[in-house]
Amino acid sequence: MKIYDNSNIAESYSGVTTPLTYSFARAVYQEVYVHFCGMMGVGRRTIAANRPMFAKMVEFIGGRIYYDLINWYRLVSFLPGYSFNRGFFEKMLGLQKEYHYTPPPPKGAFERYFVVLPRLAFQTVKVALFFAFMGALVGRFNRRFDREYARLSALDLPALDLPECKALYFRVYDEFVARWQVPIANDFAVMVAAGAADKLYRAWLNEDGYVQLFSRSRRPLVSLDPGYRILEIVSLIKGEPELLALFGAGRPEEILRELRGKFSASPAAAAVAAYLARFGSRVPSELKLESKSINEQPEFFISILQATLASASPREVYAGSADAAGGLALWRRLVLSAVGGWAVNSVFRREETRFRRSLIFGFSRRLFLAIADKFAARGLLRTREDIFYLTIEEVFALIDGGPAEGLGALLASRKTDYELWKLADLPRRIESQLPVEAIETGLRGSAAAAPAARGVLKGVTAARARTATVAGVALVLPDFDPNADFAGKILVTRQTDPGWTIIFPLLKGIVVERGGMLSHAAIVARELRIPCIVGVERAVAGVPQGAGVELRLETGEVHVLN
Repeated sequence: MKIYDNSNIAESYSGVTTPLTYSFARAVYQEVYVHFCGMMGVGRRTIAANRPMFAKMVEFIGGRIYYDLINWYRLVSFLPGYSFNRGFFEKMLGLQKEYHYTPPPPKGAFERYFVVLPRLAFQTVKVALFFAFMGALVGRFNRRFDREYARLSALDLPALDLPECKALYFRVYDEFVARWQVPIANDFAVMVAAGAADKLYRAWLNEDGYVQLFSRSRRPLVSLDPGYRILEIVSLIKGEPELLALFGAGRPEEILRELRGKFSASPAAAAVAAYLARFGSRVPSELKLESKSINEQPEFFISILQATLASASPREVYAGSADAAGGLALWRRLVLSAVGGWAVNSVFRREETRFRRSLIFGFSRRLFLAIADKFAARGLLRTREDIFYLTIEEVFALIDGGPAEGLGALLASRKTDYELWKLADLPRRIESQLPVEAIETGLRGSAAAAPAARGVLKGVTAARARTATVAGVALVLPDFDPNADFAGKILVTRQTDPGWTIIFPLLKGIVVERGGMLSHAAIVARELRIPCIVGVERAVAGVPQGAGVELRLETGEVHVLN
């Protein structure tokens, strides 16, 4: 039996994606987790014996990326504390259904006492040391990344020939993937620390630990930096009446032209340029190589500035909340403080490395587009965007002089499949003994989701407000739409990723179908004090566009009012 689940990975790869993105993600997952297991003390023999597993951490079904879930349980079982970590793992992924995977037992007493237990003791000490020094490890990783990425950013990719592009890809892949074991180790720390803290909060305070922990800001999240910068830019624009009038009446294309011309010496223009230089790779679905970055569509950023200026009162992005542990015994408060601090710091470090992940994916997009331009010049592709319908293996085979016969038909077939799969409604979890091709045959032609029963939808409250209920007008977006009117709306969508953060300060509330308490939407919503309910099945189908909705935060219910 195979189990494929996209409850969590859909946050990074929402909806339908392309063969290039999938093949790139598959290769990254494979090597990153091999290096991570080595870092965590997993034996070389175990890693070698499970090479086929590492190659199948993700699967491509119906144009969507799924976790091959049993392989993830096996991976977690390689690490100390599996009996506890399994539950933490399931909660972090937002799984709706448990799977009771049991690792194979040792073969006899000798293996148990003289192989398995010594290895477990060694791993436990090693993992504990890494957890203790994770802040220093992530700091060193970030500094090295920033130095090397600065060198990459200075490269003139169009000036490279095809063999040089291929060599650059593998150099970057080898350098960055091998070092990404540190962010993955920190992700493991997030899972363990947040899971442990949640258990303690529930046991000692009867409180949701995730809400308590991540409602007490100890330092700003890196993923909120775009929101801070936008508010700073808006303040600068308001200080220049002529520029403010332009933003109030002009089209985004016109405003961009004036910022680069008449207002080029303006502090606001300098701030816009600095924003694009720093955050230009951030965009919704930023891990999909086919997604255009903000640098490629700066008009979108201008429209966000216009919406923020038009908003009556942009949301404050930083606040604190009371500590619910005040009535506990001193030793319990100290334990909660230590475990909670570990969890919160781990999450902040995760956001730092996720930002850098978006940079390297953005660089990979630019590199593949440079290759695509050279392919198009040789007549191999009709447009540069055609490269997204090839796998990385096919791209490099063409660079090596491989045959191009039938390439046009292959691309046409994959484009057709892409459009057809966009119309299909696929489940978040697939359990089957069939190969992927047979699963897809059964799913082909699946009708789009029928509307859910309207009235009351149920999820889990991830971020609370000052009041128990919040009402507003629903903005229903199956996927991100840069032209949507976000200001003052309750966003209803399938999932978000860090690229959505740019519009969060405009929102009155958030409802998402996918994701758990440690998902991007949940954590950022708690930081911004935006009421948020996650795990709301079929919310996009069940809430009409423009309907009045009420979020009941005590129960995690979404009521459709009209």
